[in-house]
Amino acid sequence: SEYDEVEDGSSENTHKIEITKEQIYQGNLLLVNSEYPVHPESIKSDIINVSTHNESVREFGLINNEIYLSKDIASRFSEMITAAEKKGVRNFSITSGYRDFEKQDKLYQEMGSAYALPAGYSEHNLGLSLDVGSTQKKMAVAPEGKWIEKNAWKYGFILRYPKDKTEVTGIQFEPWHIRYVGFPHSAIMKEKNFALEEYI
Repeated sequence: SEYDEVEDGSSENTHKIEITKEQIYQGNLLLVNSEYPVHPESIKSDIINVSTHNESVREFGLINNEIYLSKDIASRFSEMITAAEKKGVRNFSITSGYRDFEKQDKLYQEMGSAYALPAGYSEHNLGLSLDVGSTQKKMAVAPEGKWIEKNAWKYGFILRYPKDKTEVTGIQFEPWHIRYVGFPHSAIMKEKNFALEEYI
């Protein structure tokens, strides 16, 4: 029967959901950090070179022609930047996006553990994160950084490594690193002041 008896004798309407092993590693709420590496099934399948998709690049700059992102995330970021432009904040530039394990390993070898994570342990290996800069100032003081900190949640993004959460995330404050988690998760995290580690 679709009604199961519970201990107090009342009936509770329940249903069983089955998921495949692969589905465990899908979605926008996956935690990636020094303890939880990226699973190969988790990497977004719609990775594009952002510079070749001109409809997105009109709203923001790119540090070079080798910026990759999930096509869906690039579109959502573009929507957010369009909203910022309407408020007069318009000097955004993507400085980093998706990195495959090989590129991440090279960065780790060049920069060291103080500035980069090993391959598989960086959110950049997922396709849901990007580093955003201002063409005018450092993000910590730029209007672009302040706008993202205040408004990114409305578009499903979070500031992944906030200033007041370094002990929770294990990562220094990065005002440029945003992560897509989707709505309503971003709204709840903003309202409750949760880092991703605290939310999941």
